[in-house]
Amino acid sequence: MGVSVSYSITLRGNNLAMRELRGNSEDSYKMLYSYLYMLEQVNFGRTTRVELDEAGKFKYLFIALGACIEGFKVMRKVILVDATFLKNGYGGVLVFAKAQDPNCHHYPLAFGVLDGENNASWTWFFEILTTVIPDSSEIVFMSDRNQSLITAVANVYPQSHHGHCIWHLAQNVRNHACNTIKAVVAWRFMELARYYTVHEFETAYASFKVRYPSAFKYVEENTNRETWVRVYFPGCRYNLDTSNSVESMNSAFRDARSMP
Repeated sequence: MGVSVSYSITLRGNNLAMRELRGNSEDSYKMLYSYLYMLEQVNFGRTTRVELDEAGKFKYLFIALGACIEGFKVMRKVILVDATFLKNGYGGVLVFAKAQDPNCHHYPLAFGVLDGENNASWTWFFEILTTVIPDSSEIVFMSDRNQSLITAVANVYPQSHHGHCIWHLAQNVRNHACNTIKAVVAWRFMELARYYTVHEFETAYASFKVRYPSAFKYVEENTNRETWVRVYFPGCRYNLDTSNSVESMNSAFRDARSMP
């Protein structure tokens, strides 16, 4: 004979089982300093920082392993940054800063936990990051167009260059295209970003203006060419023009984000 239970009862039962299996968020936060102490014992040169609010409660966390910091000296100086939501009871976002090694493999640089994507939290994260990766004209940041992130990079890393992920930008451009196949517009826009000479770009951009006037208007009014066009970008971002690789790290942490 079957048993019928409500959704709320099932959810409470599931949460209780997960709590017994994984522990709870409150206990996990209490163990944070012990974890960072043990991390210090086995990772020479690591940098960790915890920020508390006025009430003495957890606010921000920053972790950069010593080996990752040391290895960045021989990496391409392009740092990809992104944040993804945490799904525990306290919310917040998990931040990734990563690079790419010469074999195009993921190279993690730093992790952070912030209360959200705002000016104060992003500024705090980059201020700690600059203690291990100093500001330099060689540094390039690649990210989506989160305004708080853009502002923080400009303030904390004034010598660096900041490029926008052309995939994310292309999705915005396609949404402003009219009377055409939007996927084609996004593909054409990404082609524009990758030309190697000014002449090739200007010729293709003029054609883009004629074929997709509404999308062209959005690009002109909402972007700066130096942030997305290869030939106008002032820094050296090598083969990196999207933040898709850091999205892969988000996917790898998908299950962990809902755990204590």
